[in-house]
Amino acid sequence: MTSTRYAVVGGGIVGASVAYHLSERTDDPVVVYERDGLAAETTFKSTSMVGVGGPDPHYRMKQYGFQLYNEFLADPESDAEYTQSGRLRVAVDDANAARLERLDARTEADQPGTSEGDEEWRGVDARKFAHDLTTYVPGDELRETLVVPPLNTDAVAGALYRPMYGHIRSDDRTLGPRELALEFVERARKNGVTFETETEVTGIETIEGRVSGVEIDGDRVEPADAVVCAAGPWNAELAATAGIDLPIEHTLSPVYAVELDEPLPYTLPTIKSHESSVGLHRKRDDRILVTYTPSEDEGEATYDLDAVGDAELDAFRDTALEWAERLVPRLADATLADEWVGVGTSTPDGNPIVGWTEVEGLSLAATMIGIQLAPAVGEIVARQLVAGEPTDYYDAVSISRFDGYTDVFEHR
Repeated sequence: MTSTRYAVVGGGIVGASVAYHLSERTDDPVVVYERDGLAAETTFKSTSMVGVGGPDPHYRMKQYGFQLYNEFLADPESDAEYTQSGRLRVAVDDANAARLERLDARTEADQPGTSEGDEEWRGVDARKFAHDLTTYVPGDELRETLVVPPLNTDAVAGALYRPMYGHIRSDDRTLGPRELALEFVERARKNGVTFETETEVTGIETIEGRVSGVEIDGDRVEPADAVVCAAGPWNAELAATAGIDLPIEHTLSPVYAVELDEPLPYTLPTIKSHESSVGLHRKRDDRILVTYTPSEDEGEATYDLDAVGDAELDAFRDTALEWAERLVPRLADATLADEWVGVGTSTPDGNPIVGWTEVEGLSLAATMIGIQLAPAVGEIVARQLVAGEPTDYYDAVSISRFDGYTDVFEHR
């Protein structure tokens, strides 16, 4: 019997998950190509937050991820550690606090709107939060409800608390997300997957509308019967070489790592500002990551991925740090120790694009929250490629849901 040659483009956590899930379903050769080191780019820059919640299909996909991460961390191959910290989404004005309170009521009628800072809640059916134990806490009750000593509760009108939320951590900010990706890598290697690092895929070769291989470093072609694009924000330019125009845009996530003069002697929940989209993530006893998600009118649809850096950090640094200090005043005395920019992707409906395309043999693994959805994305792709099963997620994640794209499963 002739074997299928699988090529996965991208050695971050999504590509590693695809490789692992393929290797669990087939003995055919699987090769992962990564232009840098494994998990050295988008995954490397992640804040590695993990939490169940949100609208479908995210909710069910995250549940699958939790199941797999429980299995992995019970018998780890790497040094990844999980800290259950909870999450506070805080509002500083009464109107937004009231909206958070309505969300906690979990009624279908009371849906959040789409103003600045609302990205996470767009299209959410509030009933999906029933199993997340989300609780609304008025600002004047925070100190009698939660132990959050550094939070400036006088500035908070209300907050949503989600206990089922945490992060992958380590003593070095680079190791948490990378180590989690290596959980997939090491298991995939044991199953026979080959990882080619420092090897850039510059194009996808096709013959008469079918994948024939991948172009390496612009000067040679490696044969492949099935190619999976799992290259994060680089997926668009890769898919374009095979004639697929992906309906995605880039999203920026500047991150500012600040170090405290004295370590925190307690666990601090992740804190997200509803109005500004500034987030505070404790990664070490003495280090907090301050993240910022620019609103649509602050950013651009696409970026030159090789040029993103100092300009974007400069543009958002003051806003991010000012909001951080407003919420946690002791950060005013912290030292800015490091900073970087993560680049992600977004789609018109907020769902990932996963699976078959109209180019036979070409599949996509494009997701905006890689660490949380990577397990399910890998499972979907593997089931489609090896078993021919569209999976229960097909209608929500297939590129065919957008106008102008072929319904691949219907025409198989």
